[in-house]
Amino acid sequence: MAGVTKEQILSYPAMGYVYGQFTAILNKYVDKYNKQDKFFLAGYNNASFDNQFLRAWFLQNGDKYFGSYFWSNSIDVMVLATPYLASQRSQMENFKQGTVAKALGIEIDESRLHDALYDIQVCKSIYDIVSPYKM
Repeated sequence: MAGVTKEQILSYPAMGYVYGQFTAILNKYVDKYNKQDKFFLAGYNNASFDNQFLRAWFLQNGDKYFGSYFWSNSIDVMVLATPYLASQRSQMENFKQGTVAKALGIEIDESRLHDALYDIQVCKSIYDIVSPYKM
């Protein structure tokens, strides 16, 4: 989907090493021992994928304290976009992030969809339009 080859995947560092780097970054910004200091996991359709994926990744690395870093309820931009676009939904081909962005008038570079950083930028642009909770 993202144009990654088998050879590229095999050249990645070990999961445990990457996990250590990831939690080191989290530890710079969150005190995992402070129950009031946590991140909101935010993304597009993340409640059904990213949240579960990250929780499982923590467990695969012997860490059952995902909740020490992240609030249990995530911010799902797809859920926020649903009522915003309810009147247009029947005319939309699907509700994928790129389709929703276009429906909101956000210019999309089709060749960059599924690039992680680009998808984050598109998600933030959607959030800025549909969220009643401005950051």
